[in-house]
Order: sequence, then structure tokens, then C-alpha cells
Amino acid sequence: MKKLLFVIILFISYGFAQSRDSLPDTLKYKIKNAINCPRDAWFSQDKFLHFYFSASFTGLAYHFVVCRMNQPEDRGKVISVSFTAVVGLGKEIYDKKKKHHFSWKDLCWDGLGLAVGYFAFIHEY
Repeated sequence: MKKLLFVIILFISYGFAQSRDSLPDTLKYKIKNAINCPRDAWFSQDKFLHFYFSASFTGLAYHFVVCRMNQPEDRGKVISVSFTAVVGLGKEIYDKKKKHHFSWKDLCWDGLGLAVGYFAFIHEY
């Protein structure tokens, strides 16, 4: 029984050894990226920075547009929220092109920071 099992294992391994390119290219690409892909946790210093800068950009953009450029408050709200969203999305597109990693979790933290920045710096109670 042991000899038969050994022969079967030897035969199977010989078959795999003969086919050098046994995996399709797409599967090789996915495996390579899964190994090289950075760990993307929900809570990290990177996520805190996304949250912090989104909240800060929202308040600073609103202050600049309304107080420094003397624009109406409604226009300042639209511009500050739009600017912050474009910066966050642009950062992820940049990461996708340079680091080959687009993070939806980073975008979630950008959105949360944008909302907190809006309610902390812009929204009137």
C-alpha cells in the first residue's frame, strides 16, 4: 500500500514538474499582488491621517472661500466639501497608479473626516 501511494505521489509530482507554466497569467498576477499587497486595516495611523486631513481641509477650505475670498456661505459649503472629496479621491487614484493599491477603507475615513469637518466647522446649529 505504501509503495502504491509513493508511486501515485511520484507520478503526480512528475506531472506538475513537466508543466512549467501550469497557472494562467491572471492567476499569477492575482497571487503576486496578494503577496505584495500592503495590509489594509480599518484602524491605523494612515486611516487617522485620512480622517484628520479631510476634516481639516473641509474647515480650512470653507474659511478661505468665505472669509478670505468674501464668497457667500452656501458657495463656501459646496466648494469646501467638493474640494475635500476631490482631494481624497485624487489621493487614492495616485496610490493606485504609484503603489498599485486603491483603498476603499481610506475613502471611508476621508468621508467620515469630511462629515466631521462639516459639522464641526461649517454647520450652524
